[in-house]
Amino acid sequence: MKEKPTYTIIGDNTEIQGTVKVKGSIMIAGHISGDVEAEEIVRVALGAQIDGRITAGEVVMNGFVKNGIQATGKVILGEKSDLRGDLIATRLIVEEGAVFSGTGSVMDKNERQKDEEG
Repeated sequence: MKEKPTYTIIGDNTEIQGTVKVKGSIMIAGHISGDVEAEEIVRVALGAQIDGRITAGEVVMNGFVKNGIQATGKVILGEKSDLRGDLIATRLIVEEGAVFSGTGSVMDKNERQKDEEG
């Protein structure tokens, strides 16, 4: 029987300094000064701020991320999102109003094929 994934929540009144690592998914509404690493989904809520890089399976954001995103799956930049830094993902969805300021983005087809085959 498959275990249910862990879902961690960082509230809007929370500030963390250092790297945050979770085996499941995480929803961030507060401020993190450091990188965020998750095996599954990272959700960055409106008003959240991450002064670091996100590495995850998927990322859904409407807040601010300073040092880019690397995802093995898809990234959704919501209409209120502000991403600074490079982006690496297999799929990218950008809603109207999203801000993306980086030197580039990479859509890794090899990772997508692995996801579809696995």
